[in-house]
Amino acid sequence: MRALVTGVCGFVGKYLADYLVEYGDTVVGTYLQAEPQNVTWQSTYLDISDFKSCYSLIKQFKPDVVYHLAGISFVPEAEENFTNALVINVGGVNNIARSCHLLENNAKILIISSAEVYGRIKPEFLPLSETTPINPANNYSLSKRMAELIAPRYEQFNTISSVTLRPFNHIGPGQNNRFVASSFAYQLALIANGKEAPVIKVGNLEALRDFSDVRDIIIAYRLAAEKGHGIYNLGSGIATPIQYLLDHLIKISGLKVRIEKDMERMRPSEVPEIRADCSKALRDLGWKTQRSLEQSLADIYKFWFDNLKT
Repeated sequence: MRALVTGVCGFVGKYLADYLVEYGDTVVGTYLQAEPQNVTWQSTYLDISDFKSCYSLIKQFKPDVVYHLAGISFVPEAEENFTNALVINVGGVNNIARSCHLLENNAKILIISSAEVYGRIKPEFLPLSETTPINPANNYSLSKRMAELIAPRYEQFNTISSVTLRPFNHIGPGQNNRFVASSFAYQLALIANGKEAPVIKVGNLEALRDFSDVRDIIIAYRLAAEKGHGIYNLGSGIATPIQYLLDHLIKISGLKVRIEKDMERMRPSEVPEIRADCSKALRDLGWKTQRSLEQSLADIYKFWFDNLKT
């Protein structure tokens, strides 16, 4: 299978591209800033907000499947500049889908959306299934919901097919330390390496989230490319308090630290609990998470500890 991975330098992109190569696919990954080094797949520059560039690349490479990962993934970034989020998260999807449509190459496009599109859901709607009412609660989730509607519009012409994936919180080694599990592990690793005082800055520890490992999520992406249709939730099906992540990472580190609330890390529109119903992914794709949360946290801490050694 000829696979185009946009945003290959992002957290998920590198894992996915490596996995696809191991699977036997021919992979081209696109980057926006620094070109990836020492990789087993071809890389090329692409600004997904530029339609002509998207069209040219897809015409040249002729992908069987496009894994569209490129976009803004950090909620506060979309809150700060909604116009930019629309250009990238919505316009980028349109540029990819429109290019495939005009070229009539029958490519399958995987739209990587987010569980954030469900918004502030009442407890009686948990766990969240693909048919749960959509209610975006912030700029990021609104941009993602708008992006979900684009590819199906082109499908009516029978020139492309698409699958929409709604991954819940996924974590793993190498994730940016703006995200909660990686943030905790990063701060602890700094302390363990003698680079910071024993103080951990945190946001809301009471929120419950559905965490899974990125190395499980990418397997679902490949399965969806092969035999998926419609929309899929991807998660563990377990709601875990943010407090548990902090407590377990502190336990792994063996450190004694002081916890300090940081108001800049609080999100006003934060949803109290998110938990996935992934029965459709299990039924259609034969997929479910394999790695334990504890193993993922241990791997994340080791990644930061090793990378921050003096």
